[in-house]
Amino acid sequence: MKHDIMPSSSSARPILNYHARKLQRMLKKLREQNRLTQAEAGERAHIETKKLGRLERRQLPTYHELVILLDAYGVPSCDYGPYVEQWELASKRPWWWEFDGEDVRCARMEDEASRKIEFQLGRIPTLLQTEAYAGMTTANRNTVAFRRRQQERLTAEPRLEFHALIHESVLRQGVDREQLARLAEVAELPNVTIQVVAHTGLAGSVSLLSFDDPDEPDCAFAESVFGLVESQDPEQTGKVRRALCDVTRRAASPAESLALIRALW
Repeated sequence: MKHDIMPSSSSARPILNYHARKLQRMLKKLREQNRLTQAEAGERAHIETKKLGRLERRQLPTYHELVILLDAYGVPSCDYGPYVEQWELASKRPWWWEFDGEDVRCARMEDEASRKIEFQLGRIPTLLQTEAYAGMTTANRNTVAFRRRQQERLTAEPRLEFHALIHESVLRQGVDREQLARLAEVAELPNVTIQVVAHTGLAGSVSLLSFDDPDEPDCAFAESVFGLVESQDPEQTGKVRRALCDVTRRAASPAESLALIRALW
């Protein structure tokens, strides 16, 4: 079975999916429950300390390594099931694997997220774009197909709860009737909220993803001249959450926003 570890388009570090990160937490918890340091656990499992550190942070173990660690942590073979199941989910190729060359960081976090709130200063949010609008923002057909696949999170179960905050100027810049109709249509979905913002203190676009899993920290993305920046640091995501809450308070209500969209249409 091939793992879903693949190089990021912006980094040589491999990308892990949600299930891989969850397995890492499970293995680290087992080690801590045994009151073992990484060095002690590595000696018991005959795995180098540095290698064990990678397995707990950024590398998916092989099946053989998983079994060795479970045995080292005293897990009886009859209880391997949940760990093996998680490993199989972590090893399964995600849909974004086939889109070589795309920056998949946001999509791979969206895959298992429950909620997303996003402020867009310069364009319609990716999850709300029509194919024609997406085509205007990129000449790469692969990118258009990639964005179209991302949008399935809005209608496929379990649905992503999406709150879009769109700067009013975006709606007046190259947005055709089809795109406006798309916004009005999607705004009727029970899991989608659209608010138009006229004034905001944010200088760039930003989004925040949250998860039902209490052990998976929020993930923030911010766009700047340096590209897309990602963080799961609680201090940083807390700042992003407060900023987005402030923008939400400044924004027109969903009903007022829908009326504005229809008026422009």
